[in-house]
This record gives sequence, C-alpha cells and structure tokens, in this order.
Amino acid sequence: MPFKLASFTVAAVAAATTSGTPPPAEEEEYYSSWSLFLVCILLTLSLWTSYYLQIKRIRAVHETLVSIFAGMTVGLIVRLAPGTMIREMLTFKHTLFFNLLLPPIILNSGYELKQENFFRNFGSIIIFAFFGTFISAVGVGVLVYIYSFLGLESLDLTLLECLTFGSTLSATDPVTILAIFNQYKVDPKLYTVIFGESLLNDAVSIVMYETLSRFHGTEVYLSSIFHGIGIFLLSFSVSMALGVSFGLGMSLLLKHSYLNHYPSIESCLVALCAYTCYFFSNGLSMSGIVSLLFCGITLKHYAYHTMSRRTQRASKSLFSTLAQLSENFIFIYLGMALFTSAPVYVKPLFITITTVAVVFTRYAAVFPLSEGINLFQKHARGQRSEELPHSYQMMLFWAGLRGAVGVALAAGFKGPNAQILRTTVLVVVVLTVLFFGGTTARMLEVLGIRTGVEDDGASSSDDE
Repeated sequence: MPFKLASFTVAAVAAATTSGTPPPAEEEEYYSSWSLFLVCILLTLSLWTSYYLQIKRIRAVHETLVSIFAGMTVGLIVRLAPGTMIREMLTFKHTLFFNLLLPPIILNSGYELKQENFFRNFGSIIIFAFFGTFISAVGVGVLVYIYSFLGLESLDLTLLECLTFGSTLSATDPVTILAIFNQYKVDPKLYTVIFGESLLNDAVSIVMYETLSRFHGTEVYLSSIFHGIGIFLLSFSVSMALGVSFGLGMSLLLKHSYLNHYPSIESCLVALCAYTCYFFSNGLSMSGIVSLLFCGITLKHYAYHTMSRRTQRASKSLFSTLAQLSENFIFIYLGMALFTSAPVYVKPLFITITTVAVVFTRYAAVFPLSEGINLFQKHARGQRSEELPHSYQMMLFWAGLRGAVGVALAAGFKGPNAQILRTTVLVVVVLTVLFFGGTTARMLEVLGIRTGVEDDGASSSDDE
C-alpha cells in the first residue's frame, strides 16, 4: 500500500508539473519531506566532517568547503534527475535566507563579540567597512559598465544597473577564513579587524543596494548622489539606534522584573527581543542586520549580567548552535544553487571579467586604506610600529571572498539582464570561497603571521 501511494504521488506531481498547475498539498508535502531529508543528510555529513578534521588536526581543509562540494554534488544529481519539484524546493530563495538563515549568524556575532578588541580597532573597522565597501562597489560597477559598453557579449547594461550589481558583490563573507583563524589562534588584532569589517560590510552593502534600487528606472543626476548618500546615512544611523533601543529596553525589563526566577520564559524573551528588532527594522525599510548586530552587542553588555545563570548559558548555547547550523546550511545551499537555479544564461567572459574586477577592487581598497591608517597612527599618535603591517594587509586582501548576502541581494535584480547577473554573482561567490577559503591556511604560513596567540585578557566582560 505505501508503494502504491508513493507511485500515485509521483504520477500526480508529474502530471501537475507538465500541465502547469500547482501540485496538491499532499504531493507538495511529500516532496518537501525528501528535500528536507537531503538537507539534513548534508548538514550531518558536514558536521561529521568537521569533527573528523578537528580530531585529525587537518587544518588545510575546512568544513565550509566540504559543504559547498557536497551541495554541488547533490545539486547536480537533482538537476539531472527527472521532474522539477525537488529542484524548485532546493533553489536558493532570498526570503528564506534573510528571514531564517542570516539572523542567527548576525545575532551570535554581536552577542559573542569581544568588545574590548572591537572598539579598540573600531576606527580601522569603520574605514574598511565604509570606504572599502564603497571602493569595491563603485570599482566593480564601473569596470563592468566599461565591459558592457564594449559590447563583446551583447550585454546592454546601464550605469545604475552596474553599480547595483557592484553593490551585491561588495558584501564579503570570510566565515571560512575566520574559522581557520580560530583554529590557529591568529593574532587577535588581525582577527578583530577582519571580523568587524565583515559584520559592518554586509550591512553597508545591503543599505547601498537598497539605496541604489530606489533610483531604478529613473534619471540619475549629480544631486541623486547626495540624495543617495543621505538615504544611506539615515538608514544606517536609524537602524543602529533601533538595535540599541531594543537592547536597552530588554535590559531594563530584566533588571526591574523577576524574570530571572523563570529562566525558560526569560530565555525566550531575550531571543524574541532580538528577532523582533530585526523584523521591525526591515519592516521600516531600515537595515535589519545593523539593528540586530547592535541589539546583540547591547544585550551582551547590559542585559547579560541581570540574567539568571541558566539563561546566560542557554542564550549563548542557543545562539551559537543556530549560527553554526545556519552557516553550514548556507554553504550547502550555495553549492546546490549552482545547479538547481538553472544557470542557463552563462556568459563565461563576463564571469571572468567580474571575478578579476572583484579581486582588483579588493586590492585597490585594502592597501591604500591600510597605508592611510598607518600614516595617521604614525603622525597623529606618534605610534612607532605599523598599525597594519604588510602581512596583515595581505590577509585582509585574502579575506575579501564574497558570500551568500550577495546571492540573496541578486534575487532582486530586474530587467532583461537579471538572470545573467544573478548567475554571475552566484558563480563569482562560489569561486572566491573555494579559492581564497581553500588557501588561507597556506597563506598564514607563507606570510609568517603569528599563530597560537591566547587572548584571555580581551575576552568579553561576561565570560563565565
């Protein structure tokens, strides 16, 4: 009987797919179960691989690379298999990414932030996050526009489309590199600058993308540039204020109530406060990432000490567990998306030019900004040693691999070239993760960067 039911289900879905009508709820549930089964198997494989790599002390390969390759393998199998239901369910969806996968990572980053190191290097982080992202976005946009203007692959892109495209590819995501840094215990200053830049960089690129999208379909004048900068600064500052306000509000609520007598309710309210802040900020067309990041920082700094011991442990464990699952899922998702997203509009030369532009603009942003920071520290503060020596600059450049934020933003592209641009962003992201992420351990050795550095003194003020 179960075999007959399954056969009937497959036949019904196949008929529904060919006729163009949506499948019944029972059949959709059947295929969604198989899709989730595949994802769970891949997540389990990724985590077991991580365990094996750690006990064998194999640092050259990281679990994120395994996740991408596993996702690519399954995506290729699903692509070649008959039927389209599972493929559609495993296709990268930006709503799923922004509403389910990204918030745990940002929240855990803010909650586990080593605040002393972060604010000590805050100037460098802000310079790389704002000016570095701007140089990268504008640089990629202009180079792609010049290539489009040459008409080599019959691409007809406007300058605004190219700048929007550049803003999606300005979002760095050095999860792999930071995980390897953790294993090697790399110098805390270098770790903090890369970590802080990646956190704020994602928020800056999203706000930049949304600002440019508002001008889509309109004439762009010189005044539009100042208008765009005004929208960007307003969005960022309001988002930050919202995050701090939510964090302070929860801190006061915990301080002036007896919730610490009810740890299960207290834990739920802390998590709900952060997620409410994220969705409220997005609902106001602000940056949910900025709000969530500063909400997490504020919760850890002010609310943590008023929580019960059980809630302190539960919140740290819950946020870190959700963040790790989300990170692994994102890389599996990206690997599968290479094949499940039906990348039929591939322009090889355009992908090559874009990849070169991404690497070149990262180089053009990191080294001049680093030298500027060194000069300022030397002349304004009389610092004798370089703030960012050449080896640190090289690792900052190497940490410029792109991530899933760019792929999710690319889902919002409009116009006749939208599919080509989406495919290009996806391929460039996977290429940079595989190349830069896969060679990080070797680069640490080549550059002679200090490893095995303990950072007990700079841990968060709240470690138990």
